[in-house]
Amino acid sequence: MFLKKGAIFVADVHYHPGLREEFIPFLERLEAPQLFLMGDIFDLLVGGVEATFSQNASLIRALNEWCVDKECVYLEGNHDFLLATLFPNIQVVDRFAQPLLVQAGSKRVALAHGDIHIDGLYRFYIETLHNPKLISFLNFLDRFLPITQTIQRYNASKDLCRGIADFKKMARKRAGHYGSDIDMVIEGHFHQRRRYNFGYKEYLNLPAFACTKEVLVWDGAFNFARM
Repeated sequence: MFLKKGAIFVADVHYHPGLREEFIPFLERLEAPQLFLMGDIFDLLVGGVEATFSQNASLIRALNEWCVDKECVYLEGNHDFLLATLFPNIQVVDRFAQPLLVQAGSKRVALAHGDIHIDGLYRFYIETLHNPKLISFLNFLDRFLPITQTIQRYNASKDLCRGIADFKKMARKRAGHYGSDIDMVIEGHFHQRRRYNFGYKEYLNLPAFACTKEVLVWDGAFNFARM
């Protein structure tokens, strides 16, 4: 896939009805040839868990309408996954198919939400959570127990805008997970708004839209912008 000039990248909106709703008016005025949704656009949206559909109906509808005649790519995150059936007008890239490779001029760029290449308990947790049988069971339980409500209360209390100490060291390690044929890595997930050039590869971590209301724009070069 080739990037078009004016392509927009947005990550970590964490849309939450009644708390963080700014992305809908942003989308209504957005003009761009391509939109890359880099994960965690919703605070909680899980295909197969019906309660999350109604909670997020306004933004689901707005995204599908915006993407009717435009090129849209949705890289699933850890707060929003199993989404293919919800977004028929969008190319959905699940976590296990990331990174998505795109061409930006002469640069080969790897795109990912940012929670791949993490092992240990997190890997076990996320792989378990993507099990369709478990999701079906959780959806059933959610009809009788306030599971999604409890998760959303927790999500609403989180500090999304904190810095990560020595993030450059983490970024260098993360960049190394991507192949030597990759010129640049773009991730979300960490909410840090940082870019580093490690000589062999550039690493860019996107700002959280929930914090800065910024996006990344490609117009021949990559630049942060408030739109």
